[in-house]
Amino acid sequence: MSHCNQSIYPSCNPAEMCDTAASLQLRADRLTLQLNNTRDRLFAEIDRLKLANETLHAAVSCARIFLWATDKDGRLTLAAGKRLENFGLKPGESVGDSIFAVYSQPDILENIAQVLAGNDRTWNAQEGHFIHEIRSTALRDANGEVVGAVGVSTDITESEKSIATLETANQQLEDRLQQQTAVCNAALADSEKKYRNLVETSQELIWSIDIQGLLTFVNSAAKRIYGYEPPEMIGRRFSEFLYPEQKTRQIEIFAQILGRTSTQSQTPSSPYETVHIRKDGTPVHLRLNSIVNQAENGAILGLCGTATDISARLRSEEALQEATDQLRAVLDAVPGLISWVSSDLRYIGVNQHLATSFKQSPESFVGQEINFLDKGSNFGQLIRNFFDSSSQQTWQEIDIEINRCVRNYLIVCQKYNQGTAAVSVGIDITDRKRAEAQKTKLIASLQESECKFRSLYEATSDAVMLLDEQQFFDCNPATLAIFGCSNKAQFYGKKQSEFSPLFQPSGQDSCSLATQRISAAMQTGSCRFDWVHKRIDGSEFPAEVLLNAMEINGRKVIQAVVRDITDRKLDEDRIKASLAEKEVLLKEIHHRVKNNLQVISSLLKLQSRYIQDSRVSEMLKDSQNRVRSMALVHEQLYQSKDLSNIDFAEYIQNLAYNLFQAYEIHAEGVKLQANIAPCAMNIDTAVPCGLIINELVTNSLKYAFKGKTKGQIKINFTLDNNGLCVLTVSDSGIGFPQNLDHRNARTLGLRLVGSLVKQIRGKIELLETAGTTFKITFSKPKLPFYDQNNVN
Repeated sequence: MSHCNQSIYPSCNPAEMCDTAASLQLRADRLTLQLNNTRDRLFAEIDRLKLANETLHAAVSCARIFLWATDKDGRLTLAAGKRLENFGLKPGESVGDSIFAVYSQPDILENIAQVLAGNDRTWNAQEGHFIHEIRSTALRDANGEVVGAVGVSTDITESEKSIATLETANQQLEDRLQQQTAVCNAALADSEKKYRNLVETSQELIWSIDIQGLLTFVNSAAKRIYGYEPPEMIGRRFSEFLYPEQKTRQIEIFAQILGRTSTQSQTPSSPYETVHIRKDGTPVHLRLNSIVNQAENGAILGLCGTATDISARLRSEEALQEATDQLRAVLDAVPGLISWVSSDLRYIGVNQHLATSFKQSPESFVGQEINFLDKGSNFGQLIRNFFDSSSQQTWQEIDIEINRCVRNYLIVCQKYNQGTAAVSVGIDITDRKRAEAQKTKLIASLQESECKFRSLYEATSDAVMLLDEQQFFDCNPATLAIFGCSNKAQFYGKKQSEFSPLFQPSGQDSCSLATQRISAAMQTGSCRFDWVHKRIDGSEFPAEVLLNAMEINGRKVIQAVVRDITDRKLDEDRIKASLAEKEVLLKEIHHRVKNNLQVISSLLKLQSRYIQDSRVSEMLKDSQNRVRSMALVHEQLYQSKDLSNIDFAEYIQNLAYNLFQAYEIHAEGVKLQANIAPCAMNIDTAVPCGLIINELVTNSLKYAFKGKTKGQIKINFTLDNNGLCVLTVSDSGIGFPQNLDHRNARTLGLRLVGSLVKQIRGKIELLETAGTTFKITFSKPKLPFYDQNNVN
């Protein structure tokens, strides 16, 4: 020991020792003074932070939420917010209690365990009559370790009740729809049964063929007309039943009908007569009607139609042809249906017009009963009653079926030859009758439409009114209620300007703006917009307005539909105010965090001025830069409109600029090249990335260019379509030491880089290049849906 003392103080004497002690005492006093000053400043900062914390607690206590925080054991360290009363709690009385005593649901344990494991969770919980939405996230210390959980509980009772009500209404609508569907299906089955009975009992042949010409259906009339049972004909070609001389003509007719396109209107073809062959080989004369059979998509499936056996009628026409030749010349010159009838109710003769109307020859009527063409015609009864009466003349309007078309005639009859015969003249008044019937039907339809419209018009809760260029002239009861009128007299005759304030919220004059809207509706047919209206009592309310141009009795008018949206506007205003309040609060938090970090950075800078050891001073500078890189994030969030994401390119540029300023001695002659792809990062990713760049750029500035006067540092960042981020930091310096493993380095900077890369779940590589190049790859965290909409 004495040897050591001699080596340290080889020439000490008492006088020199006194001087040395005095000098040490002076230095000790000076350091004590500096420490006291630093302590006073720290205490002052602590008091200021306490005041800020109390202010923040007061703001949270006023919010309509329940804000809580726990430690790792689930004990409450914070319980604040106006919604505490939903849980029967008072501010501060539950701090220290378990979170499981506040929420009694079984799943609270699992959710809190997931949060303490580092996962964000959102779930719903019901306490008594209240339903809450709980959003929770892990609370971490400076090292990123989970030290507890923090959560926000929001009352969603009313919204849940609304959803339940909508679900009940939806179920009721589904039940009603099922009931109506069952009724419709039953009606359809009944209609199909009636249709099948009608088809099977029809005296006419009903048939259908496919596009290959094969019969796919015939009704029971086939037995009477052809002598075949329906199953014997189905599946055979229709041409097998054609008379040889008629085959070519009918095949051409069918081909012409099938050749129509699906876009053409499919109306029945003109009826035509042809000759077919019965089962016994005898001919049968038929009158055919046919139409194209189409699928719902317009595809042509074949033909269908009807066939009437006209063999008996043709035979009668041939027998009467000779007897009517003598009257043809006279009858052909007279328009109208003229006939001569004997007292035995048989035709003596008819004119050409009557025969043509029935597509018969005049001779075919002679000797026939007056209603031989239509057994159910009223003409026969008219003539029978006329001959039974003593009247010499009569007239009556009757319906006559001509070629399957019922027409209305005015029949005038006059007896002659001492009452044994009579002449009748039929004047076609079908068009006049149809016009009268259509007019009556149209009037009834208009009255029905008016009744339906009036019911809807009166029952709707929206205000519906009619106005012309001058004033309102009609409205529904809801209009009077919305505008505060006690009767229609207070509304009719008023101008639209009397129900609007002088100016709209946009500052435009209501009268001129309303004129523009009405003009737009007149030109385009309709116009929809928001408007502020005024009631009779002067109170104003917001509304949604729909203007429709319409024509009444040749006069153009406007139908206005007004919907009061006061409640909707109030809800929108409350939501906007709440969002604005939260944004201001969050910005203030970022601002305060940024200020606190800047204070810490300034304290480190002040402290470094009193430290003589360059190594310790350099460590403080490194710490100061790390704090500043974190402060930059909060500064950008405070200045940004988007409080959840950071412009990564701008952040890296500012960070690199600050580093070059901090190490201006080392950065002399060194150029920075930054190629940062446009990208938005959340704070959880941006802070670790900033610290990584801070460490790597600092190492390059301090060690890479020793012995060099010039150099370059590059920072590159790319983002591919799959969300993979690649961050590269390189320099053109002397290169990374060969004997140093960056993954197991003992220096704080490289160990911090490795820890931060793990935090963002990335991978770091040291590339073999001329200088030093570090490549970090990681996946970009997915942004919430509302944030993704804001990312360009």
